[in-house]
Amino acid sequence: MSQPIYYNAVNRFYQGNYGKVEAVWNRFHNWKLAWESVRTETRINPEAEWGKLLKRSVRLVLREDENYPPLLRETARQPFGLYLLGKPDWSRPMVAIVGTRRATGEGLKIANAFANDLAAQGIVIASGLALGIDGAAHAGAIASGAHSATVAVLPCGLDDLYPKTHMNLANEIIRTGGSLISEYPFGTPSFPTNFLERNRIVAGVSRGTVVIEAPIKSGALVTAKLAVEANRDVFAVPGPINHPNYVGPHKLIQEGAGLVTNACDVCDALGILYQKSGHAGSTEDTRRTSEELAIIAALRKAGKPLTIDAIAELSMLSIQDISHAIAMLSVNGTLNETNGLYSL
Repeated sequence: MSQPIYYNAVNRFYQGNYGKVEAVWNRFHNWKLAWESVRTETRINPEAEWGKLLKRSVRLVLREDENYPPLLRETARQPFGLYLLGKPDWSRPMVAIVGTRRATGEGLKIANAFANDLAAQGIVIASGLALGIDGAAHAGAIASGAHSATVAVLPCGLDDLYPKTHMNLANEIIRTGGSLISEYPFGTPSFPTNFLERNRIVAGVSRGTVVIEAPIKSGALVTAKLAVEANRDVFAVPGPINHPNYVGPHKLIQEGAGLVTNACDVCDALGILYQKSGHAGSTEDTRRTSEELAIIAALRKAGKPLTIDAIAELSMLSIQDISHAIAMLSVNGTLNETNGLYSL
């Protein structure tokens, strides 16, 4: 047990910097010895830091552990350890869905439908919890009703989630049996370089990566590149030829990525039997929760944007229930929010 404790301390000392952690590992090949080499340079207490993980129910698995994701172990620069909140089932097939933070409403609906349908097939959806396509994919997977339907990979420590606006979504992921994972220890902020590092994990745990709406400089294209380097399948959803959000997907298709227009296309390419479901991939009201339906009804009745307090008054829901439901409706593109006012 001492190795995870000392790895966490070393990782904390270097704030999750992979290059520095790798260098000290290559020197000692033992996390306790690695810790001894830096302990005089810091006030970090290994046992106290470990206690913080236990208090928040966060597990740490090293790459030699049996609970480490096997597909990730096959990739270059695999993390020496992963922090887990929840219990991901690495034996189930995973598919990454990624795209731009500045997605169109149509792109959000596509991501939501793809994730919902794939999750209904027993596939776990991996993404980065970012705004835009990532959030819509997580929400779609949750809405499928499948247990442990999605895994979010974070660019920061699990004690300080990013982005804050997806806190409710993160809570929903855990509540429905999903998982949050990160290679970064507690106390690590979301440094700009961490986002690209995070992408290699998203691609690495997945059998395939689906790109939906990605401008030419999108981080989603980096994820696709990393997936190719890991010998994984890459898929792209086409769109209007003049829209900047589809420059990336079209380029990927020209380079050999699979053109997909629905979840069945993805399953066929991965050799996964696709079974039609009555609700999967649908965005009709019959698939919404009672809270979501009540919020939609309140907004339609009002005929104008409303605050959360006004929605509570009209729907007779608690503020907590409204917050959870609004999080889901916002990330899948159903609701728009402007200065605290919500509208359809």
